[in-house]
Amino acid sequence: MTGFYGNSSPKTSYSKSLMTSINLTYSILLTTFLFTGCKNIHWEQWDPVNINPNLSKDSTFALMDTQKELATFPEQHTTLKRSSMVSILIGEKHSRQDSLNSTYNTCTAYFSSSDTLHIDIGVHGLFGGTGFEISYHNKRFNTKGYQYSDVVYQEKTDKPQHWIIHQQLTLNQPEYKAGDSLYGYIDFKAIERNAIGDTIIYNGKGKFRAKMVNTRFNN
Repeated sequence: MTGFYGNSSPKTSYSKSLMTSINLTYSILLTTFLFTGCKNIHWEQWDPVNINPNLSKDSTFALMDTQKELATFPEQHTTLKRSSMVSILIGEKHSRQDSLNSTYNTCTAYFSSSDTLHIDIGVHGLFGGTGFEISYHNKRFNTKGYQYSDVVYQEKTDKPQHWIIHQQLTLNQPEYKAGDSLYGYIDFKAIERNAIGDTIIYNGKGKFRAKMVNTRFNN
Protein backbone atom coordinates (compact mmCIF):
# COMPACT_ATOMS: atom_id res chain seq x y z
CA MET A 1 0.00 0.00 0.00
CA THR A 2 1.31 3.42 -0.88
CA GLY A 3 1.55 5.84 2.06
CA PHE A 4 0.13 9.35 2.20
CA TYR A 5 3.41 10.80 0.94
CA GLY A 6 4.21 7.86 -1.32
CA ASN A 7 4.17 7.77 -5.13
CA SER A 8 0.87 7.48 -6.96
CA SER A 9 -0.03 4.22 -8.65
CA PRO A 10 0.26 3.93 -12.46
CA LYS A 11 -3.56 3.88 -12.69
CA THR A 12 -3.85 7.16 -10.75
CA SER A 13 -1.16 8.83 -12.88
CA TYR A 14 -2.93 7.75 -16.06
CA SER A 15 -6.25 9.16 -14.80
CA LYS A 16 -4.65 12.51 -13.97
CA SER A 17 -3.00 12.67 -17.39
CA LEU A 18 -6.30 11.87 -19.09
CA MET A 19 -8.14 14.62 -17.17
CA THR A 20 -5.39 17.12 -17.97
CA SER A 21 -5.68 16.25 -21.65
CA ILE A 22 -9.48 16.64 -21.59
CA ASN A 23 -9.26 20.02 -19.81
CA LEU A 24 -6.66 21.26 -22.29
CA THR A 25 -8.79 20.20 -25.24
CA TYR A 26 -11.84 21.95 -23.74
CA SER A 27 -9.84 25.15 -23.18
CA ILE A 28 -8.64 25.13 -26.79
CA LEU A 29 -12.18 24.64 -28.10
CA LEU A 30 -13.54 27.41 -25.86
CA THR A 31 -10.80 29.83 -26.91
CA THR A 32 -11.40 29.01 -30.58
CA PHE A 33 -15.12 29.74 -30.16
CA LEU A 34 -14.50 33.05 -28.43
CA PHE A 35 -12.09 34.32 -31.05
CA THR A 36 -13.88 33.00 -34.13
CA GLY A 37 -17.51 32.55 -33.18
CA CYS A 38 -17.81 35.96 -31.51
CA LYS A 39 -16.27 37.60 -34.53
CA ASN A 40 -19.02 36.27 -36.77
CA ILE A 41 -21.98 36.26 -34.35
CA HIS A 42 -22.35 39.40 -32.28
CA TRP A 43 -25.31 41.16 -30.70
CA GLU A 44 -25.64 44.58 -29.09
CA GLN A 45 -26.32 44.93 -25.39
CA TRP A 46 -29.24 47.24 -24.56
CA ASP A 47 -29.94 47.96 -20.89
CA PRO A 48 -32.81 49.80 -19.12
CA VAL A 49 -32.39 53.50 -18.31
CA ASN A 50 -32.89 55.03 -14.87
CA ILE A 51 -35.17 58.10 -14.82
CA ASN A 52 -34.59 60.90 -12.29
CA PRO A 53 -36.81 63.99 -12.84
CA ASN A 54 -34.68 65.99 -10.37
CA LEU A 55 -31.36 65.31 -12.10
CA SER A 56 -31.11 68.85 -13.49
CA LYS A 57 -30.91 70.17 -9.90
CA ASP A 58 -27.60 68.38 -9.29
CA SER A 59 -24.81 70.73 -8.18
CA THR A 60 -22.64 69.65 -11.11
CA PHE A 61 -24.93 71.46 -13.54
CA ALA A 62 -24.81 74.61 -11.40
CA LEU A 63 -21.02 74.48 -11.73
CA MET A 64 -21.31 73.99 -15.50
CA ASP A 65 -23.43 77.17 -15.67
CA THR A 66 -20.36 79.13 -14.55
CA GLN A 67 -18.19 77.80 -17.41
CA LYS A 68 -18.26 78.46 -21.14
CA GLU A 69 -18.65 75.65 -23.62
CA LEU A 70 -15.34 74.14 -24.70
CA ALA A 71 -14.05 75.21 -28.11
CA THR A 72 -13.11 72.18 -30.22
CA PHE A 73 -12.08 74.16 -33.31
CA PRO A 74 -9.45 76.95 -33.55
CA GLU A 75 -10.86 80.46 -33.04
CA GLN A 76 -14.28 79.04 -32.20
CA HIS A 77 -16.40 81.39 -30.11
CA THR A 78 -19.61 80.49 -28.31
CA THR A 79 -21.99 81.97 -25.76
CA LEU A 80 -23.21 78.52 -24.70
CA LYS A 81 -22.56 77.10 -21.25
CA ARG A 82 -20.60 73.92 -20.71
CA SER A 83 -22.43 70.79 -21.86
CA SER A 84 -20.32 67.96 -20.41
CA MET A 85 -18.34 67.09 -17.32
CA VAL A 86 -17.91 63.46 -18.37
CA SER A 87 -14.45 62.01 -17.82
CA ILE A 88 -13.46 59.90 -20.84
CA LEU A 89 -10.45 57.59 -20.82
CA ILE A 90 -9.41 55.69 -23.92
CA GLY A 91 -6.57 53.20 -24.20
CA GLU A 92 -5.44 49.66 -23.57
CA LYS A 93 -5.47 49.72 -19.75
CA HIS A 94 -8.40 48.33 -17.77
CA SER A 95 -7.82 50.49 -14.68
CA ARG A 96 -9.39 53.95 -14.42
CA GLN A 97 -7.29 56.96 -13.46
CA ASP A 98 -8.77 60.33 -14.41
CA SER A 99 -6.49 63.00 -15.84
CA LEU A 100 -6.93 66.78 -16.07
CA ASN A 101 -7.78 66.52 -19.78
CA SER A 102 -10.23 63.63 -19.49
CA THR A 103 -13.23 65.99 -19.18
CA TYR A 104 -12.30 67.99 -22.29
CA ASN A 105 -15.34 67.12 -24.41
CA THR A 106 -18.77 68.38 -25.42
CA CYS A 107 -22.25 66.87 -25.67
CA THR A 108 -24.88 66.99 -28.41
CA ALA A 109 -28.21 65.14 -28.61
CA TYR A 110 -30.22 64.50 -31.76
CA PHE A 111 -32.60 62.10 -33.51
CA SER A 112 -31.35 59.86 -36.32
CA SER A 113 -34.87 58.61 -36.98
CA SER A 114 -38.32 59.24 -35.54
CA ASP A 115 -37.80 56.88 -32.61
CA THR A 116 -34.06 56.70 -31.86
CA LEU A 117 -32.21 59.35 -29.87
CA HIS A 118 -28.43 59.71 -30.00
CA ILE A 119 -26.21 61.41 -27.43
CA ASP A 120 -22.69 62.15 -28.64
CA ILE A 121 -20.04 62.97 -26.03
CA GLY A 122 -16.54 63.62 -27.31
CA VAL A 123 -14.17 65.91 -29.17
CA HIS A 124 -14.36 66.57 -32.92
CA GLY A 125 -11.71 68.47 -34.84
CA LEU A 126 -10.47 69.12 -38.35
CA PHE A 127 -8.47 65.89 -38.52
CA GLY A 128 -10.49 63.48 -36.41
CA GLY A 129 -12.36 62.88 -33.22
CA THR A 130 -12.79 60.63 -30.22
CA GLY A 131 -15.48 59.89 -27.65
CA PHE A 132 -18.57 57.73 -27.37
CA GLU A 133 -22.19 57.66 -28.47
CA ILE A 134 -25.27 56.62 -26.51
CA SER A 135 -28.24 55.30 -28.50
CA TYR A 136 -31.58 55.50 -26.66
CA HIS A 137 -34.76 53.77 -27.80
CA ASN A 138 -37.86 52.53 -25.96
CA LYS A 139 -36.35 53.27 -22.51
CA ARG A 140 -33.25 51.16 -23.22
CA PHE A 141 -29.77 52.20 -24.32
CA ASN A 142 -26.49 51.04 -25.83
CA THR A 143 -23.07 52.71 -25.62
CA LYS A 144 -20.27 52.63 -28.22
CA GLY A 145 -16.85 54.27 -28.09
CA TYR A 146 -15.29 55.69 -31.25
CA GLN A 147 -12.08 57.08 -32.68
CA TYR A 148 -11.70 58.39 -36.23
CA SER A 149 -9.15 60.35 -38.25
CA ASP A 150 -8.49 61.57 -41.77
CA VAL A 151 -6.07 58.66 -42.35
CA VAL A 152 -7.19 56.37 -45.18
CA TYR A 153 -6.12 52.71 -44.95
CA GLN A 154 -5.35 51.02 -48.26
CA GLU A 155 -5.66 47.50 -46.88
CA LYS A 156 -8.96 45.71 -46.35
CA THR A 157 -10.61 46.68 -43.06
CA ASP A 158 -13.23 44.94 -40.93
CA LYS A 159 -16.44 46.28 -39.45
CA PRO A 160 -15.73 47.47 -35.87
CA GLN A 161 -17.24 45.36 -33.09
CA HIS A 162 -18.16 46.45 -29.56
CA TRP A 163 -18.57 44.67 -26.23
CA ILE A 164 -20.01 46.20 -23.05
CA ILE A 165 -18.27 45.49 -19.74
CA HIS A 166 -20.76 47.58 -17.77
CA GLN A 167 -23.05 50.53 -18.52
CA GLN A 168 -25.40 52.65 -16.42
CA LEU A 169 -27.40 55.62 -17.69
CA THR A 170 -29.69 58.07 -15.87
CA LEU A 171 -31.82 60.63 -17.74
CA ASN A 172 -34.16 63.35 -16.49
CA GLN A 173 -37.18 62.14 -18.47
CA PRO A 174 -38.24 59.02 -20.41
CA GLU A 175 -39.11 60.72 -23.71
CA TYR A 176 -37.84 63.76 -25.60
CA LYS A 177 -38.71 65.94 -28.55
CA ALA A 178 -36.82 68.68 -30.37
CA GLY A 179 -36.27 71.68 -28.10
CA ASP A 180 -36.31 69.69 -24.84
CA SER A 181 -33.45 70.00 -22.35
CA LEU A 182 -31.78 66.64 -21.76
CA TYR A 183 -29.81 65.99 -18.57
CA GLY A 184 -27.93 62.76 -17.97
CA TYR A 185 -25.38 60.73 -16.05
CA ILE A 186 -23.32 57.93 -17.61
CA ASP A 187 -20.97 55.32 -16.16
CA PHE A 188 -19.69 52.76 -18.63
CA LYS A 189 -16.75 50.62 -19.70
CA ALA A 190 -16.56 48.98 -23.12
CA ILE A 191 -14.19 47.29 -25.55
CA GLU A 192 -13.91 47.89 -29.29
CA ARG A 193 -12.13 45.84 -31.91
CA ASN A 194 -11.68 48.50 -34.56
CA ALA A 195 -11.48 48.29 -38.35
CA ILE A 196 -7.77 47.44 -38.39
CA GLY A 197 -7.96 44.87 -35.60
CA ASP A 198 -6.76 46.97 -32.65
CA THR A 199 -8.42 46.46 -29.25
CA ILE A 200 -9.42 49.69 -27.49
CA ILE A 201 -10.91 50.10 -24.02
CA TYR A 202 -13.27 53.02 -23.33
CA ASN A 203 -14.20 54.42 -19.90
CA GLY A 204 -16.76 57.18 -19.43
CA LYS A 205 -18.21 58.60 -16.23
CA GLY A 206 -19.95 61.87 -15.39
CA LYS A 207 -22.85 64.22 -16.06
CA PHE A 208 -23.86 65.90 -19.32
CA ARG A 209 -26.64 67.98 -20.86
CA ALA A 210 -27.84 69.09 -24.27
CA LYS A 211 -30.69 70.78 -26.10
CA MET A 212 -32.49 68.24 -28.30
CA VAL A 213 -32.39 68.86 -32.07
CA ASN A 214 -33.97 66.98 -34.97
CA THR A 215 -30.77 66.05 -36.78
CA ARG A 216 -27.10 65.88 -35.92
CA PHE A 217 -26.09 68.94 -37.90
CA ASN A 218 -28.87 71.17 -36.55
CA ASN A 219 -26.56 72.32 -33.73
